[in-house]
Amino acid sequence: MKLPIAQKFSLCLLAVATAVTLCVLPFLATDKETIYLYTRDAQPDSREQGFASELKRLGYEVKLNASNKPSAKSIGFWFKTPEYIKEINQSQAKYNFIYNEEYYPINGQELQTKLIVLTPYQDLYEHYVRSNIKSAKFILGVNMADFYMDAKSLQSDYKEYSLVYYGDNNKPSPLAVKLQSEANVKFLGRFWEKNDKVLQNKEGGASERGRLLSKAKIVSVYNAPNSLDSKIISKEIMEAAASGCLVMSSPNGMVKEIYGDNIIVYENLEDFPKLVTYYLNQPEIRINKIINAQKITAEKLSATASAQRLNEIIQWLNQNYN
Repeated sequence: MKLPIAQKFSLCLLAVATAVTLCVLPFLATDKETIYLYTRDAQPDSREQGFASELKRLGYEVKLNASNKPSAKSIGFWFKTPEYIKEINQSQAKYNFIYNEEYYPINGQELQTKLIVLTPYQDLYEHYVRSNIKSAKFILGVNMADFYMDAKSLQSDYKEYSLVYYGDNNKPSPLAVKLQSEANVKFLGRFWEKNDKVLQNKEGGASERGRLLSKAKIVSVYNAPNSLDSKIISKEIMEAAASGCLVMSSPNGMVKEIYGDNIIVYENLEDFPKLVTYYLNQPEIRINKIINAQKITAEKLSATASAQRLNEIIQWLNQNYN
C-alpha cells in the first residue's frame, strides 16, 4: 500500500528524530565542561548560533564571544582565520580548536598551545597529519532552526517558484548568466541588483532565507570547477537541502559521496534545462529526493551533527590525554 506523501514525510521526520536522539545519548557530556566559543564576526551567524545551541543541549556551558580568554581546564573554540593564531596562543584552555573554511594551511611553527585544527577539506587534513599537526575533519552544519521543512512544504500549492538560483553575484557563474534571461527564474543571494527577479539580496535574515528556499520546487547552485565550494558541501547546498526543495548542483565529489542521487548533479549547462523540465514534471520522484536529502542533511550536515562530532573529539581527547 502506498503511503500519502504527508504521511511518509511525518514517518521520515520521526525516524530522523529517533536516530539523532539515539546517536546523541552515548556522547552526552558526562561532566559539565565550559566551551569558550569565539565567532568569526562580533555577531554569530546562523550556523555558529545553531552550533552553540546544540553544544548547550549536549550539556556544555557555552560562553559566547567572552571578552576574556579561556580559563584553565576549559575548552576554546575559534571560528577564526590562521592570522588569529597569536591570540589563540594566549589561551590557557586544555584544548583549543580553530575552524574556518579558508583554503590555506596554518604554519605549525606558530603554534604554542594544544591547538587542534579542524578543516572541511580532505587534502588540508592530510597535510596537517603529515606535518604532525593535530587535526580532524569537521564541517560546520546548517542550523535547522532556520532552515527546515514540514509537510506543507511539499504541497504543490505551497510552492511559489519553479526554479531559484541560489548564490552570490560576486562569483563567476555561467549558469547565472544563462538563467537571467529566463522569465520564471528567481535569484537569492548577495550583491544582486534589486529587481522583481531577486528574492533577497542582503546577507543575514537566515530564517527568511529558509522560508524563501522552502517556497521553491528546485534550487540550483553553481560552484566553479576547482573552486573551494566545489571541494566541500557549500552552505548554499546544505541550506537548500534542509529547506525542502530539490537541489541541483554543479559537479561536486562530496555531494555525490554524501547525498548520492538525492541531489541532482548536472555535468554541463546543456543538460541543465532538460533536467529541470524532467523533475518539474515528475513531482513524486522530486519529492522523494527532497525527503531523502533533508534526512541526510539532518543526520550528517546539521548543527546537531557538528556538535556531536566535536563532543566525540573532546571525549576522545579526555580519555587519551588526561
